[in-house]
Amino acid sequence: MIKHIALQEMGSGRSYRISLPCLIGRSAEADLSLSDPTLSRRHALIGETNNELWIEDLQSSNGVFVNGEKINDKAFLKQGDSIQLGQMKFLVSQAEEGALEQTVILHSLDAKADWPLDHQRLELIYDITTELSENQNLAAFGERIFSRLKKIFNQNRGYIALFQEDGSLKPICMDPALDSVPLSRSILNRLFQNGESFLLADALSEVSLKEQESVIGLRIRSALCAPLIYRNQIYGLIYLDCNIPGAYQEGDLAFLKGIASILAPIIENSRLWSDLKKQYSRAMDSLRETQARLIGMERAAAYGRLAQAMAHEIRNPVMVIGGFVRRMTPSESESVKGNHFKAIMTSVERIEMVLKEVDNFVNLPLPQRKLVKMDRLIQEEIEKVGLPPLLTINTPHLMVPLDSDLFKKALSLIFKEILSSGFQASGLEIVMQDSENELEIVIGKTESRHFCQLFDSELQWKPWSLSLYLNVAHKIISDHGGKLLLDPSAHSAFPIIIRIPRTIKA
Repeated sequence: MIKHIALQEMGSGRSYRISLPCLIGRSAEADLSLSDPTLSRRHALIGETNNELWIEDLQSSNGVFVNGEKINDKAFLKQGDSIQLGQMKFLVSQAEEGALEQTVILHSLDAKADWPLDHQRLELIYDITTELSENQNLAAFGERIFSRLKKIFNQNRGYIALFQEDGSLKPICMDPALDSVPLSRSILNRLFQNGESFLLADALSEVSLKEQESVIGLRIRSALCAPLIYRNQIYGLIYLDCNIPGAYQEGDLAFLKGIASILAPIIENSRLWSDLKKQYSRAMDSLRETQARLIGMERAAAYGRLAQAMAHEIRNPVMVIGGFVRRMTPSESESVKGNHFKAIMTSVERIEMVLKEVDNFVNLPLPQRKLVKMDRLIQEEIEKVGLPPLLTINTPHLMVPLDSDLFKKALSLIFKEILSSGFQASGLEIVMQDSENELEIVIGKTESRHFCQLFDSELQWKPWSLSLYLNVAHKIISDHGGKLLLDPSAHSAFPIIIRIPRTIKA
């Protein structure tokens, strides 16, 4: 025999433990006397027969509703059913011994709260549309939206998630952060395949959920979930849950579905806009790199054609001069003849050497890169040109992908240019250090903070910017994706900075 049941008032959040039979109404003689003006003096009677619970409408003015449907006379009840008497709503549950009254966190649905709740919901919809139209950052938006949803749904957890190609869920915002999504695979499949939203009155009564560790550990009892649908395609969901059974009704689910219909196109457009910005950024980076390579190739091709033309025009007269000088019988004395002859031949040899370098410049091969230990390579070149060992290493990252033979040639030409300018080798300092993702080689003391490349307009009036040695070295370093930098305020091609990337760009 049923002796006691509990009625949880969904308006005030109070729970009443009543003995059966129980008369409910506004009358002072009622077993459960309530002051709500929508109740009749003798509104309803709750009793039990043969261990079956029932409720009877005592010809009340505003009627009795069970699970949202008005009864004509009498209806049977079970645990978890909702009953509405006038504007007051209750949840039927089993009474706990010794519990006279409990406070539960449920939504106010009585007459006094109807209008404020509607106002809250309209305000929430306005906040969502305003927030998303102004803020494309979904992570930041998630924190604000869940704080607003809490005022109406009073959820313990919530998240917005998007489906991946393999059918898994990837949360884009969660409150609070969770290690996993507390939903069964069967519910996810049902939602993803059929677009079904769901209202969970008590997770522990759901066979597919009650044994899940996440549900038990998080004490999930009530839950709402609605799909995000855009252009007839389901691409995500919004989910809320609560630790109290029966916390949500059909009206709450309908409202959440309305919110999902607002969020769906805005979130999808925001995601597409984010992807578009990333693609645009990558396209612009690729365009800039391609443009830089094309400019470099055009410049190299122009210099190559110029160098070939210069070599062709100079080589013929030099050959004539050399041939005639060798056959000349000057009238001067032997000593004068010897001095003149030496000067002429030295100039001819110098021109021939320059022409050889020009040919090398034109026919430079593309670098064949492999990892090279840079301190050893630089030390070898220092020793070749007879410089004192003044190499300082300020980085542990010494391995760089490059063509060691070509890079040695570039260093050799740079050292030749520096020494040909009259610089004292004893004062040459070389430092290896990091510069973001590049290895930086600083040759000489650098007091200036401003350096530019060989072809920059700031160097066009510097005669040493036309040095064949520097141009060949610049070409080799550029082919490696690096830079040869010079000080525009200096009076010679010194100091020099070389930067070589540690990774090969595609």
